[in-house]
Amino acid sequence: MKKTKIVASLGPASNDEDVIMEMAKEGVDVFRINLSHASFEETDNFIKKIRSVEKKLNKVLGIMLDLDGPGIRLDKLNEDKVFLDKDRELRIYDYHVVCNNTQLSTNFSDFSGAVRLDDILILSNGDVKLKVIDINPDNFICKVIEEGYIYSNQSIHIENSKIKLPFISSKDKENIMYAINNNIDFLALSFVRDEQDIMEVTDILIENGNEHMSIISKIENEFAFDNLEEILKLSDGVMVGRGDLGINVPLPKLPFYQKRIMEQANNYQKIGLVATDFLKTMMKEKNPSRAEVADIYNAVLDKADGLVLCDETTIGENPIDSIKVMSEIINEAEEDFPYHENLEETFKQGKQDVTSTISYSVVDSGLLLNASCILANTMSGYTARKISYFRPKSPILGLSPNLNTVRSLTLNYGVIPVKVNKFKTTDEIVDGCIQKYKEVMDYQVGDTVIITGGLPLNNKNTDFMKIEKIAE
Repeated sequence: MKKTKIVASLGPASNDEDVIMEMAKEGVDVFRINLSHASFEETDNFIKKIRSVEKKLNKVLGIMLDLDGPGIRLDKLNEDKVFLDKDRELRIYDYHVVCNNTQLSTNFSDFSGAVRLDDILILSNGDVKLKVIDINPDNFICKVIEEGYIYSNQSIHIENSKIKLPFISSKDKENIMYAINNNIDFLALSFVRDEQDIMEVTDILIENGNEHMSIISKIENEFAFDNLEEILKLSDGVMVGRGDLGINVPLPKLPFYQKRIMEQANNYQKIGLVATDFLKTMMKEKNPSRAEVADIYNAVLDKADGLVLCDETTIGENPIDSIKVMSEIINEAEEDFPYHENLEETFKQGKQDVTSTISYSVVDSGLLLNASCILANTMSGYTARKISYFRPKSPILGLSPNLNTVRSLTLNYGVIPVKVNKFKTTDEIVDGCIQKYKEVMDYQVGDTVIITGGLPLNNKNTDFMKIEKIAE
């Protein structure tokens, strides 16, 4: 049973309840919807299908909405994709036009005022490049220097540009309100630059009575990397957006950035996700490349909480097979993970309070006793997250009476979220946890389980652990 989470992005290739169901069966924990591409009507349909699958499979599934952020994006094209031939000249307007291979427009009303002659514009994760050759009052002309396909709503980067746009656009404000009204679990913030950007979003959530929605800050440029520690302090997690990050930093440095971001996420005990190009080959082929297998394996060893599939499951030909392959590689990597060494190193580096000490003891005992499962009873999710931070070999049942808490745990390494009734005493916790373990897991008589939690349940202290053998 894998412990590293899989986030699958939804799109045309996965816009079917049966496909979503098979993806969930194969290992998806959270479904991501990119509001740069999906309308509210399309998103409504996705949410309805996810919650239907959740009910049918009796499996808790998280939903993540991805905001546009302050980037420059293409307007909608007149076709699904448009090919730009090398040396073709095309005009980019400051106002909206019908977009094709001769003219384009964007969401930026003063694009012509931001570019300079000979600027290089980068699209399609670096596959397509345009050079600015003429600038007019409300438009400019580019020449294609690297040809390829472009798509609606794609990000456009100006090479070496220092433009700083307002973080929350009117569209993003509308998207945040949509997320609040639909009780979404995770809000992914695109092109975050510093802690101020996160505070703007947090203020909107608080003003509208929603303090439980988890914020995942996407690290996609050097501004964010330079401010990583401040961003981590205010976020519930970070995502390495390798597509845009690989454009905004020197490409040979991308592995260093990824490793450093994962290292810091672990240091701050926050969720760490990695996204983009894990199984790009499988958009067309049935099998991954050797390099892709190594990429997934190494991301698990780097202690990513979750891996994000993007184009593979939105427009690829093999969305279900992609999930299956990723799950298989994750399982293999987790078999080889150095659990004992990691536990000792993590405990030395972290805060050594009561909860951390008990969480360490739980994970250490689990390793020594080869425990089948850790049963973490929690109201806020704090106990389950603390144990997850130490990377136990055993799966963690995150048991909570709070549905928002349960869904918030879908991104934490090793946690299987389960909704339960509220327990009032230690005896109720022990008996209730064991009963739920028998219902949820494929158990055997004699299994060793470790039960942990805290009383009263509304505090943030984990203050007991109990080792039990499963009887009939």
